[in-house]
Amino acid sequence: MTLGRLQRLNEELEELRYCSKQGIPILIEGKRDEEALQELGIHGKFVKVSGSSSNLSEIADSVARSSSMVIILTDFDRKGNQLAKRLRRELESLGCYPNLQIRRRIMGMTRKYIKDIQSLPKYIQRLEMEISPYHFQTSIY
Repeated sequence: MTLGRLQRLNEELEELRYCSKQGIPILIEGKRDEEALQELGIHGKFVKVSGSSSNLSEIADSVARSSSMVIILTDFDRKGNQLAKRLRRELESLGCYPNLQIRRRIMGMTRKYIKDIQSLPKYIQRLEMEISPYHFQTSIY
C-alpha cells in the first residue's frame, strides 16, 4: 500500500518536473511551496498567488500572456480549493488552459495526511521510512 502510494506520487512529481522543464508555469500559494517543490527537484517558473501585490485577475492575465497552459498547484485546504477554482475561471476566460489534474491526483493520494504543498517532502520521507526504515538511518559506527 505504502509502496504503491509512493510510486504514484513520484509519477506525479515526475510529470511536474517534465512540465516545468517545458516552461509551463506552476501557480502556487507561497514561498514555502516553492522551496518544497525545489527540494523535490522541481524547478521552473513558479508564480505565487498568495501575498502578492497583484490580484488574481492580474496574475491570471500575466500568466495567460506568457503561456497557453498553466498548472495550478494550490494547497488542499479550503482556501487552496477556492483559489484553484477562481484561478481556473480567470485563466479559462483568457483562453488559457489550466491543468488541475496533477493537483487533484496528488490531493487524492495525500488528503488524509497533509493539507499543503510545503508538507510534500516530509510526507515522502515518511513513506520512504515506512518502506525501508534502515536505509535512511545514519550509521553509529
